[in-house]
Formats: sequence, C-alpha cells, structure tokens
Amino acid sequence: MSASLPERHVLLDGCLNLRDLGGYRSVDTRQVRARCLFRSDELCALTTDDLNVIAQLGIRVVFDLRNDFERSRRPNRLPPGVEVLERTSPGTGRGRTLEEAIAAGDVPDRDEAYMTAMYMDMLIRLAPELRILVERAASAAERPLLFHCAAGKDRTGIAAALLLGLLRVPEQTILDDYELTTSYSAAHRLAALRPVLMGQNVPEERIRPLLEARRPVLASTLKHINEQFGGFEEYAAEVLGVDPTLPERIRKSLLVHSN
Repeated sequence: MSASLPERHVLLDGCLNLRDLGGYRSVDTRQVRARCLFRSDELCALTTDDLNVIAQLGIRVVFDLRNDFERSRRPNRLPPGVEVLERTSPGTGRGRTLEEAIAAGDVPDRDEAYMTAMYMDMLIRLAPELRILVERAASAAERPLLFHCAAGKDRTGIAAALLLGLLRVPEQTILDDYELTTSYSAAHRLAALRPVLMGQNVPEERIRPLLEARRPVLASTLKHINEQFGGFEEYAAEVLGVDPTLPERIRKSLLVHSN
C-alpha cells in the first residue's frame, strides 16, 4: 500500500509544505522509496523541535533553489551535519519580497498563461541546478535529499515533477502532488499577506495565481516537455546533459516493489 497523504506531509511549526515523495506508484506498480526524496518551502523558521524532526527523517543533503537575495534575507536553519547545495544561476526578480512589492504598489499581474511561460523558462534557466539534483537523486537512498525554494511551489514544483517523471510516476499523480501546495500553504500565505493587501486596496484574487499551485499550469508544462523534448528522459539528456544511463540507475535505486 502506498504512503498516505498524512504520512507524506511532515507537520512542522516553522515550515508548512515539507513532503516525502515516497509512496507514489510508478507505471509498473512499483513505488518510490520512502524517506529518500523530500520537497518543501524555505526552512528559515524551523524551531528546535522542527530541527529534531529533520534530523530524525535522516535528511543528509539540502538543495536550496532560492536565489542569493532570498537566502540572505531568510537564511535556513538546519541540523548539524547536513550538506547544503545552493543555486548559482542568477535570479530574475528585482530583489524584493512579495510583501515589499505589494507595499510599493507594484503588484505582479500574473495569470496561468504567464505562470506556464515562467515554468518553461525555468526548465532552461535552472538547468545547472536540475542537473545536480537529478544526479544527487541517484544516491538519495544512502543520502536522503531535500530540495526547496521559498514557497515550495514553482521551482520546487518543477524539480519534483522532473524527479517523479524520471521515476515514471504517472502524470496525473505528478499533478496531484503539485496541487498539494495549495492545500498545505496557500491559505496560510494569503492570511499573512492580507494586511498589506488591504492597506494597498489590492484584491486577493489578484495575488492568488502567485500562491496557488494550479493544475493547468503544470499540465501545460508537462505537455511542453513531451512535445518539445520527447519526454523527461530526453529532456534530462538533451538539456541537462546527464548520462543517458542515469534515469535507469535512479529507478533501480529509488523504486521498490510494494508489499
């Protein structure tokens, strides 16, 4: 039996969206090995109890997909002994938090078409990070890997989709996993932004596309991967430049037969 959603969702005080990708079934009915691959939002507000949970999960490697500005403003808290990998490709923002942009009256106007185009751009722009992530996934059974960005939605969503795709998890399951960010964090994030939105008379609906993991956005991105590159493995070989044997090695390591 695959892991249930409560088992995948790791409840923490200082992090809303930490999830184990273990338990999802592949197309050949095997399932992703538990406690090897984790996705989350930023880890800057972890409590002492949270740090103990992270340590108990056995996480040995954390890949921070945030840019330099984000990391400097909200540095992560991690247990000792965790190897930290950091994004090196440049960011595209103006060096402001979403709260600061709203307060300045510069509210991003984003719809699903814009978000899809942004995701397609990430597939190229974040290629150096995604290559390392895929390569590290091959050893995640021995050194469990957590990857994250700020909200655990966009950059993390692309990374999770890529890893699950290489593990041959069905597309509908990949989309289901993506949407869980809305369930676990969007309402909390909106509540935190509500005072500044009200202060600037900005309607909540204008900001929701930035907070919610909307299924059509990732669905269109997966379609692009299939049409433009021929699938996840072809994308990994052509764009990321990984060894063509790597996807099979990842599957051999991280897919197990269910009981």
